[in-house]
Amino acid sequence: MSFQLTSKDIRLVDSHILAASCQTREGEWQDASIDLNGYIGNDDGYFSLNQTNFAQSAEDVKIESSTDKVSLLASLRCRNDQWNATQTFDLTDLIENDDGTLRFVRNL
Repeated sequence: MSFQLTSKDIRLVDSHILAASCQTREGEWQDASIDLNGYIGNDDGYFSLNQTNFAQSAEDVKIESSTDKVSLLASLRCRNDQWNATQTFDLTDLIENDDGTLRFVRNL
């Protein structure tokens, strides 16, 4: 199940930490966070799951969330030092709420 359905106050901290208040199995709410830098990188101006530390070469980073999806948006630097237009990266199926804890899930 998509984490945004059991989370509220979804936000980005320090341009790379996804934070939210997540519901536990007992129905309680607790603060949770996950550092997206450990899972997402920048490959020549595009988000990549094959690299890490995207925030080191990103600007104007933000999160957009709805009941349908959660997206990471940023302008990413290319190898030629130019900045790519704002890229959108769908986090919906990559993050889960595991009993009040945010976890990265990569289904290959």
